[in-house]
Amino acid sequence: MHLTIPVFLLALATWLPAYAGTSCIPVRVGYMDQNRPPYWLGDGDKVPDPPGAAVDLIRDAVLGAGFGCAPIWVRLPVARLKVALTNGDIDLAPLSEQSFYPAEIALPKDKVGNIDLERALHNKVLVLVRAKDKLPASTNPMQFFKGKMLGIPQGNGYAARLREAGLTLDEGGRDLDRNIEKLKLGRVEGVVVAAVAPAHLKETLDKYKGEVVQLPQPLLNIRVWLAFNDNFYRAHTPQSEALWTWLDKNRSRLGYVMQKYRKD
Repeated sequence: MHLTIPVFLLALATWLPAYAGTSCIPVRVGYMDQNRPPYWLGDGDKVPDPPGAAVDLIRDAVLGAGFGCAPIWVRLPVARLKVALTNGDIDLAPLSEQSFYPAEIALPKDKVGNIDLERALHNKVLVLVRAKDKLPASTNPMQFFKGKMLGIPQGNGYAARLREAGLTLDEGGRDLDRNIEKLKLGRVEGVVVAAVAPAHLKETLDKYKGEVVQLPQPLLNIRVWLAFNDNFYRAHTPQSEALWTWLDKNRSRLGYVMQKYRKD
């Protein structure tokens, strides 16, 4: 009998780590229900396969942070994401720079308690124009488009910053394709789109066979954070902090993820 106790303890010691490794902290990740290739693919509440480069990156970040299981995806209209995150209907969502952040939303902080500008995704806000307008590559879009109408997909968090800068926006189009149609019809003079790198829009522009081109100079440089609901953050602080650190250390990961969305 005494000989079986060490065997039991050995078996228990072997079993416990394996059991611990199977633990899962579910993370409900909200993201837009609009088709904005290559980052977010498909319309509506269904998640397509493949889902988009940004979705893949967030999945990698959740797994890399130690939550223990793949995210639960919740697709919502862009304007509802911040409200859903504040209310705790979702646990995590991409959130662009805002003039005000509710206390119910947790963002990464630096050593002195300010929002950490490094542990974010860095995007460029670019302008698409008609090729036939022959705008020079040196065009400064912030100056050129003052007094002109710019199309922008509904619900963008940086729209307020563009208006504060003196630009006039048409937010009537749900997505990029509808705004480009407005551009081709002459109802707007340019279309605003965000991208991590300008080259990521190549496939989208290829659809228009040279009719639509991208101005080289960005309109804005913006940051996008993966923000947590504050209650979720407090309940799972080590994993939440690990996710933000993972994003900072793996900021080149999106380029790798993008490879499967590029068509030769």
